[in-house]
Amino acid sequence: MIDWCQITVKGVDVFTIIEDILRIPLNLMELHCKGKAIAGHELVAGFDNIRILKPTGNIQYEGFQILMSGSGCRNYENFLKINKETWFDFLERACGYNVNFPRIDIAIDDRKPYLYIPELICLKNEGLISSQMRDFKEHRSDRLKEDEIEAKGKSLYIGSESSDFRVVFYEKGYEQHEKFGKELDVNWNRYELRFRQKKAVRAVQELIECRDVAQVAMGILKDKVRFLQKPADGRITRKRLYPTYQPWADFLADVEKIKLTMKPEKKTLDKIWNWLTTAVAPSLKLFSEIGKAEDKDYLQMLLESAEMNETQQRLYEDYVKSHGLNGKGGEV
Repeated sequence: MIDWCQITVKGVDVFTIIEDILRIPLNLMELHCKGKAIAGHELVAGFDNIRILKPTGNIQYEGFQILMSGSGCRNYENFLKINKETWFDFLERACGYNVNFPRIDIAIDDRKPYLYIPELICLKNEGLISSQMRDFKEHRSDRLKEDEIEAKGKSLYIGSESSDFRVVFYEKGYEQHEKFGKELDVNWNRYELRFRQKKAVRAVQELIECRDVAQVAMGILKDKVRFLQKPADGRITRKRLYPTYQPWADFLADVEKIKLTMKPEKKTLDKIWNWLTTAVAPSLKLFSEIGKAEDKDYLQMLLESAEMNETQQRLYEDYVKSHGLNGKGGEV
């Protein structure tokens, strides 16, 4: 499931974000509401934990942030259901605008469970883990109760807190019991994949393409991490030749690896046209109407002063060549 969604949107107003991108009825969103934001931003609209933020202070850019925490994502799924949509529909629609993804989290709930997190921590401490990520951290929260130590849940972090990709394994049942007093479910683990910036953009591309959250999450996990077990043959010393820890192999059986290398994203005319129609056309219409009243052609003034950059010039030349045109409005 999607467990955190943060999107920077530029070139549109807050009403377009609410009604066209999120597709939440405007009357349900509280405008200029008070609530918690993130550093350098203020809250300008919200529905529970579905929030729209505007930059302030030193963090200045023309645009807004859509921010949905875990509970915000669960709330937004109600709107997706009402609109007969999925997360993939929403993400694909958002990508039609001028957007970036500062962060997106994907979570896997393991209720079997396949893995025992204290054992993963032991494997990590013994060096029985293979990963390009080099930062590891564990957390345990125990409490002395009479003469016994009462376990309160353990977590394993792979990747640094500031990195663009991090994996967290933790005992969700203990967390829910401690935070909300729910009945303890010792068989509930959660594995979170936290993506930032370019890795977040790449993860979104995979989600839109595959349209299967679990497949994407487990495919990336299989590519990034492998827990090991010591080989029966003591002469084997290279870790890459160590067998995979069997519960890890069972958990990711029949899963194809997914790499997070960036795909080259060439701007297409369709994407530019979509951006023009959604973000620019309303403003052009405004100045067209003003021009009629003032007997001025503002649109022509814009076109005469505009120059195409190298990418736009190349798109133009490719289009003319591929369609057999002479560049003057006719065919070759």
